[in-house]
Amino acid sequence: MSLRSLAAQSLSARQKSQLRKFAFQFGGYRMRRVEAIVDQLVREDGARSFLQIGANDGYMSDPLNLAIFRHGLRGAFVEPQANYHRELQNTYRGLPGLRYVQKAIASEAGHMTMFSLDCSSGRLPRWARGVGTLSADQIRKFGDQIPDIESYIRSQDVPCCTVPELLAEIDERDPDIVVVDAEGLDYAILSQFDFAALTTKLVIYETESMEAGDIDALSVMFVRCGFALLSAGQDTVAIRKTTRSWRSMGVEPAAADITQR
Repeated sequence: MSLRSLAAQSLSARQKSQLRKFAFQFGGYRMRRVEAIVDQLVREDGARSFLQIGANDGYMSDPLNLAIFRHGLRGAFVEPQANYHRELQNTYRGLPGLRYVQKAIASEAGHMTMFSLDCSSGRLPRWARGVGTLSADQIRKFGDQIPDIESYIRSQDVPCCTVPELLAEIDERDPDIVVVDAEGLDYAILSQFDFAALTTKLVIYETESMEAGDIDALSVMFVRCGFALLSAGQDTVAIRKTTRSWRSMGVEPAAADITQR
C-alpha cells in the first residue's frame, strides 16, 4: 500500500486539510481547476462568503476547503448525515464565521429518508463516502461498480427544509459562492434559488449524476441570469460574466458556454 493510501486511511479530514494547505504553500500541491477558480474569485472579486449544500466531511473532493483555510471565508455548511456532519465540524474546528446546518434541502419542509453506503468495512472505494442521496434509485445506480450493493445501503430519517427557509436561517442570505453536491438532485435545489435577485458570483454543482434534461434546464436558467458556464470535471461552474475573474480568463463565451449543445 502506498504512503498516500495509508495517509488517506489514517488521517482525519482536518489533518489532511492542514497538510494540503502547507503543501500548497511550499509548492507541493497543485490546485484542481475548480479550486483555482474559487481562489481567483477570492483574489480578484473579493468573494468572502459561501453556502455549501452537501458538504460531507469538508475535505473529500471539496472545492472550498483550501480557500477556507487560506483565506478565512465565512459561510454555512449543510450536511444532513450525522456522521459526516460531526466530521465536518471537526474539519473546520476553531475557524470563525462558520455555521453548520444538519438538514437536507428538499421541495418542502418535513422529514425524508436519506440513503448512503456503509464504508466501515474498508472494502468500498473512497468515493463511496460521498454518495449520500434522498433517492434510493440514485444510490442503486452504483451497483455496476459495487457488487452486492444492497448489503451496504443504509437509510436514516433526516429533517428537510427548502432553500428559502435555509436562507432565512443563516447569515449569508446572498452568498458570493454557492456549492451544491446532491447526487443527481442538484436541479431540485438550485431551481429554488432566485439568482436573478441574488448577487452570487459563482455556483459550482455536480452534473456527473444528473439527468440530461435537468442539466439543460439549469444551463438555461444560469445563462438567463447572466452567468457563463464552464465544465470542470464532474462539476459545472457558473460564473457571473460581470466578474473580473471571468473577464480575465480570456475564454470566448462560445467556447466556454456549455449550453450550446
